[in-house]
Amino acid sequence: MPVGLKMITLLAFITIISIGLSASAGDPSLIPEIGHTNLGNLIVWSYWWPLIIIVSIFFGRIWCMVCPVEPITSFFARYGFRMKRPKWLLSGWAITVFYMLILFIGIEGFEIDHNPYYMSLYMLAILFVAVLSGLLFEKNTFCRYICPVGYLLGLHARLSIFGWRVKDKKLCEQCTDKSCVHKKFIYNQNYKSCGVDLYPAEIEDNSACILCAGCRKTCASYKTEKINGRPNPAYSYIGFANDLYRVKPLLMAEMFFLWILSGFVISENMEEWGSTEKLMKYFPDMVATTFHVQSSLWNGLIYAVITFLIMPLFFWFIPFLMSKLTGARLTIREYILNYSLAFIPIMAAAHLGKSILQSSSDFPYLKVAFADTSGIFAAQNIIGGQLILQNNPAWLNGFVWIIFCLIMLAGILISIKVISLVNQKFQLPVKTNRTFYLIPVIYGSVFLVMLLMWHWIA
Repeated sequence: MPVGLKMITLLAFITIISIGLSASAGDPSLIPEIGHTNLGNLIVWSYWWPLIIIVSIFFGRIWCMVCPVEPITSFFARYGFRMKRPKWLLSGWAITVFYMLILFIGIEGFEIDHNPYYMSLYMLAILFVAVLSGLLFEKNTFCRYICPVGYLLGLHARLSIFGWRVKDKKLCEQCTDKSCVHKKFIYNQNYKSCGVDLYPAEIEDNSACILCAGCRKTCASYKTEKINGRPNPAYSYIGFANDLYRVKPLLMAEMFFLWILSGFVISENMEEWGSTEKLMKYFPDMVATTFHVQSSLWNGLIYAVITFLIMPLFFWFIPFLMSKLTGARLTIREYILNYSLAFIPIMAAAHLGKSILQSSSDFPYLKVAFADTSGIFAAQNIIGGQLILQNNPAWLNGFVWIIFCLIMLAGILISIKVISLVNQKFQLPVKTNRTFYLIPVIYGSVFLVMLLMWHWIA
């Protein structure tokens, strides 16, 4: 534990890739349906992805504990060049750029979340990058400085009830072997010291630890003398949103990652219903029509730029501009690195609600996908009318709607608390402090209005 679990997930990872590759249908008309009928695609986007989002919000980066990519990149690092990582990699910008490529080109350009064949190519690309980074750079570079999934989970994990901490910092001060960070054990596959540049006694948040449990094993096995209380590192109760309430400023790369994510989460929720999806695509479609864009790839890029880069300007800068009207002396840098924390609970709530919705709405496809794993024939039959899927009962949709609304309200309330804590930190005038509450009001209202439209109009 947890290496054994990683071997199981690696087998599942390979199986899903092979199932996705089996759906290389040449007919583009099948894509809207085959994304639901292909077993691999259905598992990844309707159940695996929602599950790791849900779990990260309450239990932190648990997925990283069983992720099959970690042992792969660690294995190749053991026999690679072990080069020192450049500053641009350590800064976090590599993850943000990688995430942009996945969203702009993968999700919007090639629709890897709908096309099983492209989804499998994407997963193979992740493996390739993990192997390459392992061969080139020292330690576990991929999981800490390249993997966008871990970065995203690290943001959600600021809300987590649990985290990896040491039980007694005094034991760490007395420790002479420092096996948890000793370079001798870095490239072990199981009993290993930390490969992501952390020292357990100094871990104060859930953003970077990948829960590999290596430090706990070394603390128990490679100690120079018997000391009561070891192993000292452990998965511990820290209190809900404790990391977030510390209001530690984001790094610039983290802020920009969150910026893009804030736009993506809106679009991901709005695309669920026709009326809100049309509203979301109005300006991108207008630009594409004006410039006579025909390519689906370029249409996707236009949508991504407007939705993920330009649209968040409204949510992020209206509160700042209003604060300036009150005479606030807060710099733009101070604002975006500190008050950006208020977006995290709302974004996480929307992600959580969408995850529940996504999983429940695809229940009717489960039986079909297991009967035809490639999904090609099932998709053809659904489009041709030979196969009619039974809709979820109305009570289930109503129940999901109520849960979604409650989750969003909770996210908004937590966001309000975060703003109050940041306000205390800067000690600005009361009239200035009030302007920052526009963040949960404006950003949260988008999701609440969308939910009302879905229930009463769509």
